[in-house]
Amino acid sequence: MGAVKYWEDLAQAPVRRFGPVVFDEALLDQLLDLMGEKHPVHDSDSFAHGTDRRRRIVPGGFIHSITSGWVVQHGSPAAIVGMRRMGWDFVRPLYPDTPFWFTTATDRATPIDDRLGLIDTTRRVFDEHDRTYAIGRMSVVLLRHAAVPAAEAATPTAIPTGRAQ
Repeated sequence: MGAVKYWEDLAQAPVRRFGPVVFDEALLDQLLDLMGEKHPVHDSDSFAHGTDRRRRIVPGGFIHSITSGWVVQHGSPAAIVGMRRMGWDFVRPLYPDTPFWFTTATDRATPIDDRLGLIDTTRRVFDEHDRTYAIGRMSVVLLRHAAVPAAEAATPTAIPTGRAQ
């Protein structure tokens, strides 16, 4: 895992590419049980066959979660202190055990004050032939480097809360 990224690190960052990622059947079953996401199109191949799906599909919320977690585990965590908004367009169904890739692009970076900045990003999830599964747009509030005391900035996992301990 890389060092924590702050607003300045992401404000002018190039497009970041990740993958391949595979959301396998076992993980899907485990998360469906844990989260209670038991809509039949996610839980039942036979139900999905009765729709325009080949088999059950991965829930859109899980796509957001696994891609965000993948960035932290295989890239770098970000000093996010809040999310302003998030929205996804699901273009094609993602089936379990299907490899996919994704990119995250910074669309806009706006300083809020000396301590915080806003980053608007677009995340695109796609297959090996560059066909899109989903497009996510997020707006998050991040700490700026100026808000991090030097001792904490030297520790990659430190994310200051701004509260007295």
